[in-house]
Amino acid sequence: MTTGDRRFMPEVATGLPPGERPMVAVVRAIRGHEDDLAAAITTLTAAVRREPGCREFRSYRDAADPGTFHLYEIYADTDAFRTHLATAHVARFFTELARHSTADAGALTQLVELPAP
Repeated sequence: MTTGDRRFMPEVATGLPPGERPMVAVVRAIRGHEDDLAAAITTLTAAVRREPGCREFRSYRDAADPGTFHLYEIYADTDAFRTHLATAHVARFFTELARHSTADAGALTQLVELPAP
């Protein structure tokens, strides 16, 4: 989804190692839209946790800045993340994100775990 010059659909990183796909996102609300964004994130959290490929999805509101939200996600693998991106609840969330936040696809950071010693 794209709104104006904002693109919401993240690209799946290339060259990722096999295995779980961890990521984090930081989303900031437009002033006055904090509770609307919180409600959209709460709805998304419940839906994503029901996805078969979701290992973990946690959403947090920043204690020092209640207009900033942190999402911590782990999917079983890259295919599970791609499936997640194609769901109706993610499409609805992108619509809410466009209305209530300053975020775009750049809010999401895909991670690669460091090897254990």
